[in-house]
Amino acid sequence: MHRQFPLITDLRVDESTMPCPYLPNRQARLIYWLPQRPWSKEEFDQRLHEGQRRHGSLVYEPDCHGCKECISLRLEIEKFQPTKSHRRIWNKGQAALTATIGAPKCDRPRIELLNRHSHWRGWTEEREIPTSQYEFTFVNSAFNSFEISYYQSDQLVGIAICDQGQDGLSAVYTYYDPSVAKLSLGTYSILYQIDYCRQLGIKYLYLGYFVADCRSLNYKAKFSPHQKLIEGQWVDFA
Repeated sequence: MHRQFPLITDLRVDESTMPCPYLPNRQARLIYWLPQRPWSKEEFDQRLHEGQRRHGSLVYEPDCHGCKECISLRLEIEKFQPTKSHRRIWNKGQAALTATIGAPKCDRPRIELLNRHSHWRGWTEEREIPTSQYEFTFVNSAFNSFEISYYQSDQLVGIAICDQGQDGLSAVYTYYDPSVAKLSLGTYSILYQIDYCRQLGIKYLYLGYFVADCRSLNYKAKFSPHQKLIEGQWVDFA
């Protein structure tokens, strides 16, 4: 991938190969980088622009042999057009939920909520995510990160972790209580982040990787028009 400046301030710390979480019978290869100094908001925007994502204090990008199915997807906020379904989900969420924004933190309610969500999705079976893993993944960020906490009747029901640059906001991860699945909280959270970007004049919302043949990621393409990173260039899709 073409870069506008060399990664001289980053240290390549790991190359991880694992079963692909998106497509069956494939191996995924991720390259991890550790920034050697704090990044400016503009430099963080550049990493998002080039398709990188954050994991804890690291950034990573896929580099799978013979496969380029993971495609970065972003929304240009001023061009986004909500569908009737989006407006219905937004109105339902606005009526049922309240949200607060603050620094990411680790406590038992958040860990229990993440475990319920992961078990429901079938991602972790019965293994609990330990406190150390939660802190590393979501709290120990070297970037401008925050969390959106969603409440229903004073009960914590969802968390969205975000990273903010100058012109871009990265939707890192959202998890929620299965009991509120009818609220489509994953989609509502993206709509909430779009509204947040509009209020602050942020140009782009980065939704992470899109894989065409992965059903669990299809919801991202329903936000349109959007842009996909194809061969190093952001291309418009209606």
